[in-house]
Amino acid sequence: MSNKSIAYRLTLFISLAVITVFITFIIANYLFNQKLIRENNVNRAIVMSMEVSALVNSKVFTTAEVTENIAEQFIYYGTKGDEQVLLSGIVEKYPFIKAIHVHIDSAVPLQYKNFYAIRGEDGDINVGQGNRMISCCDKEREIYDEIKDLTASDWTDPFLCPKKGTVVAANYAPIFYHGEDGKKIFAGQVVIELSLTELNDAINTMKNREKGYAFLITRDGDYITHPNDSNILKRNLYSLPSRMYDNGKLNPKDILQEGKSGWATIYPDILDFQKSWVYYTPINENRWFLIFVMPYRALFAPLYWITARMLTFALLGIILTYLIIKYITKSLVNPLTDVTSKLTALSGVGSNGDNTLNEVKQVSDTLEYLNEWFDHYRIASEQEEVKSLRRKQALQQASEIQQSLIKLNYPAFPNRKDIDLFVAYKPARIVSGDLFDYFLIDNENLVFTIGDVSGKGVPAAIFMSVAQTIIRNKANALKKAKEIVAEVNVELSTSNRHQYFLTLFLGVLNLRTGGLNCCNAAHDFPFILKSDGNIEELREAHGLPLGLYPDRGYKESIVKIEKGDTIVLYTDGVTEQLDSQKNQYGEVRLKENLRKMAKNSLTPFEMVKKIEDDLDVFRGNSPQTDDVCLYTLRYNP
Repeated sequence: MSNKSIAYRLTLFISLAVITVFITFIIANYLFNQKLIRENNVNRAIVMSMEVSALVNSKVFTTAEVTENIAEQFIYYGTKGDEQVLLSGIVEKYPFIKAIHVHIDSAVPLQYKNFYAIRGEDGDINVGQGNRMISCCDKEREIYDEIKDLTASDWTDPFLCPKKGTVVAANYAPIFYHGEDGKKIFAGQVVIELSLTELNDAINTMKNREKGYAFLITRDGDYITHPNDSNILKRNLYSLPSRMYDNGKLNPKDILQEGKSGWATIYPDILDFQKSWVYYTPINENRWFLIFVMPYRALFAPLYWITARMLTFALLGIILTYLIIKYITKSLVNPLTDVTSKLTALSGVGSNGDNTLNEVKQVSDTLEYLNEWFDHYRIASEQEEVKSLRRKQALQQASEIQQSLIKLNYPAFPNRKDIDLFVAYKPARIVSGDLFDYFLIDNENLVFTIGDVSGKGVPAAIFMSVAQTIIRNKANALKKAKEIVAEVNVELSTSNRHQYFLTLFLGVLNLRTGGLNCCNAAHDFPFILKSDGNIEELREAHGLPLGLYPDRGYKESIVKIEKGDTIVLYTDGVTEQLDSQKNQYGEVRLKENLRKMAKNSLTPFEMVKKIEDDLDVFRGNSPQTDDVCLYTLRYNP
């Protein structure tokens, strides 16, 4: 090397130094960008898997919710002869429901004991009833025999019924009715079959530009959906070929037993064993697992493209830098001082804002860009935290708004002596779905209501507020209870896309004559605590819950309220409150407490507080499971 010219050595050394700086810069940027893109792609894949999980959860949760709703309402529909209308309407509404079977115990006074609605291969819905259980195959009959006496809701293992031609999983729920002592008595069972074939098609037709796929497995590892139909109910997670995953890093047994979400690397045969990223998460409703698979090639395609582009520009830069250095060193070899001054001048290129090949400046510009990017990311994170706080504040404000709309002032009518009432209102959550109201439509007629919206939380509270507004509007124009309820039902039914319904008792009390005109739409029966200490119960039902069928009519009753009589109304949150032994408070216990209070001439305020205290003692440390509304009204002309 010592016998080479100075120009040659200068060119070689400086070029090596420049190349070293370039390579260091490329590697640093590659590693940094690799980390950022990896995190971004993994988060994006998790979001995509959450979309698939949301689809599965919606159908699974909807099936379980529909099963519970039918179990709660079937005996009521049975007494009206509307069993087939109920079942066929639900199968028609939800295309993923393959069949509904209902078995009623002989103790329930219905003409038939078995009812069904089955979707055929041509899409037609077959409904029927009889006194023998209807099943389409031996496997279905075997599973139904195993669960027929179970008194808790759950899911069966998926199975294939050859006659139906689809893989299904059945959700079942018990039917109870309340005996005279207030206890729940097992009266039958509802079974709804969820079509996993329909669910599989829905999962695999979701738009996915990344070319991944998703499928479901049971808690025992059996495949119940898959893009390859031949794997359904024939492949198990425990029996996968060893080349599909690393035994030391991924244990199927740990995944299924722990029931947690996570991700790992696998090599699926359906993708020709190419390296893939898998995300797994449990579906808590039925203890299934969602498996989401995405090829690494699809996940990291942006990283490969950025790296290739970076290498291309880097190579061109190195070649150009080498040529420039070679030209400069040859031009400035004599004298050596000129070369040194030129190299010093070269180190300051770009300091005045002009384009420069100074590597330090390039690194500085890049770090400044990355710093700006991180500042943007930090600001975006802070903004998201602010949005989350605002959502929480909005929910709290919704509770405060609802509380501001609720009448809890006592006395309710301080300028009137002919009526005294008091209401206790306790939501199970931040907002409530229970409804109550009272208002004068003229100087002689008092309208009072109490109701219960299906469900809890914000949706039920919104539905309750809408119903309360409609009742007030209709009551000002109509004075008959059945007409008010019928008009409110039409209004609620026409815009009720989520199938909420409202049980309602509405009364119009003439404060001059004591005549009570009332309509009960499937609500808990009120009590009348007579002035002589006797208790009467208004046990007439005048129609179905509101919000389901706009063309259904309603009846009404006329009751004479005597001076000193007290009307007691309540929602099922009172009678269905559980103690630590899972026993219900019950209608019988409530009635007995009212009978004791009749001897003490308590005011409505004192009666409500006494029942509240008794309910708290009964509940003990058990949580409040439902919204509670307790309402007493005394007529004192």
